[in-house]
Amino acid sequence: MSSGKHRRPEPDPLPDVDLAERLSSGPVVRTGSEPVVLGARPADPAGTVPGTAAGAAAAAPGPTVVVRRDRHAERVARRRTRRRRVLVVTAGVLGVVLVAVGIWLLVRPSGTETPTTTTAADKQAITLVQVTGADGTAAGSAIVGSTKGDGSAVALLVPSRLNVDVAGSGAMAFGETTTLGDPEAPSAALTDLLGLRVDDTWTLTKPALAALVDAVGGVQAAVDVDVVDTAPNGAQTVVVKAGNQLLKGSAAADYATYLADTEPEEARLARFDDVLTALLAKLPADETGIGAFLATAGAGSSSNLDQAQLAARLAVMREAAKKGEFVSDVLPVNEIDTGGPVPSYGLNAGDADAALREKFPGALQKDASGGVVRVLVENGVGTPGLVEKARTRLVDAGFQFKNGGNASPFTNQPSSIQVSDGTDASMAKGRRVAAALGLPADSVVPNDRGQTIADVIVILGSDFTP
Repeated sequence: MSSGKHRRPEPDPLPDVDLAERLSSGPVVRTGSEPVVLGARPADPAGTVPGTAAGAAAAAPGPTVVVRRDRHAERVARRRTRRRRVLVVTAGVLGVVLVAVGIWLLVRPSGTETPTTTTAADKQAITLVQVTGADGTAAGSAIVGSTKGDGSAVALLVPSRLNVDVAGSGAMAFGETTTLGDPEAPSAALTDLLGLRVDDTWTLTKPALAALVDAVGGVQAAVDVDVVDTAPNGAQTVVVKAGNQLLKGSAAADYATYLADTEPEEARLARFDDVLTALLAKLPADETGIGAFLATAGAGSSSNLDQAQLAARLAVMREAAKKGEFVSDVLPVNEIDTGGPVPSYGLNAGDADAALREKFPGALQKDASGGVVRVLVENGVGTPGLVEKARTRLVDAGFQFKNGGNASPFTNQPSSIQVSDGTDASMAKGRRVAAALGLPADSVVPNDRGQTIADVIVILGSDFTP
């Protein structure tokens, strides 16, 4: 496009030389009987050459000769050549830089990698919510994962008759862990059984649950069976009739914890889930209001969080429940025939692992290497509390703890950390366990005991300092 001003002609660098006279004819290119015009664009479907008028005569068959270039064309060609040289040099420099950067990325230390940023809002908080009965055992339990960033909440309902192993107390039904006097015992038992990090706990007595339900004006529930109260003398009274209805405080608490003699525990968990979900959906809309709501439960509500922190957790659960997106499933278990009227349950490891990975992928126990390492700990000297102290250190380091109880026989020898073989991978696992326990690296030894529930076996000795 012209600017409106005449452009001053460029001086001819070769005024006395007629380049046109020194240029010979260009090469002739034939392909069969058809001529090929170098640099020409293909003809359109109508048979015309682009840039020519429609109906113009096609070039006659025969040789095609590249015509001589005039002086202006020669100058354009020289400028084009200079630009090409500049581009080639620039591309070469960029290539060298890119290669250098690539090599640096390959050889740089792993500690200089750009860290992945996870905000507090994106982290899934794991809260164990429980309701205890008159005898202090847990009648309803749910592991709830809540994520503030997207307002999501999911839950796994835990049967009270699930077999667990508590460090320092041995094997028992999960519901009984609330009677041990240690508020951390239920969450610790689940962490050890499932390999799941449990951050927080919230425990309610039946009267406290009833008070909270009354505080929100009751909850709607589809009561599936008549809820019966049995007196010490055997007399039975229907306290909640079956049917879709609004349950007030005490009726809601009775329904949430009810289990008939012949029912599987999944039935009680479903009722507990109905009341819990309905209660969460009716919580106040802001955290301040939830904090005031919590105060109505009195001493029957306990948590390892302060009121404001617990209110923040419940606010996320409320958002999910309000939208109908508070999703609950029962922890996969297998029924164990005890020979009596009351069954117990064992963990269905395969299905449970799949459920945990789906619902709580970021909360599974992993050590510094990012792997799952199961560590069985035995007390080799008989000092009380030794296994529990080791458990705390291992869990804090991301290992999955397995309670081995007392070693047989006791020994006053130094601690032994046993791995299945002498491979580098196995020895490295053992050394990471040793570091977590404050034991020397040379305490790691290959010794395959045929143990299938653990990757590393620790026998605590006289050199372990609690």
